[in-house]
Amino acid sequence: MSVVTLNDPIGRLVGAPVATITPTSTLREAANALAADGVGLLVVVDPRGVRGVFSERDVVNAIAEDVDLDDARVRDYATSDVIQVEEAASVLDAAAAMSDAQVRHLAVARRGVVTGVVSIRDVVRVLVDEQRSSPED
Repeated sequence: MSVVTLNDPIGRLVGAPVATITPTSTLREAANALAADGVGLLVVVDPRGVRGVFSERDVVNAIAEDVDLDDARVRDYATSDVIQVEEAASVLDAAAAMSDAQVRHLAVARRGVVTGVVSIRDVVRVLVDEQRSSPED
């Protein structure tokens, strides 16, 4: 893979297929899926499409509320307002969207259909790589 810059489309950072979960899944199932997939965000889907997102932070909040992870459902803790950008948006624009929304993960879409997720770690890696490859003045 060639070096990605801040001006390149964010879609170039989308790698693995979107990790998903259903709204009726338990929080324990969601926590296990996050761990098994090695991701920080699951896209919540049902037969009608995307219903929201569920993150590591949602698990932590539920644990802090002392809920039963085997009883509580994803639909009750997921964020229904999915922050997303189109694949053609620049990495810099995606970073701005993440900053503006104060989120660590961002859904990436093609014509409105979620095709992947990027994390703040992905964006920082681009920034660091770009800075390291810039000629010194």
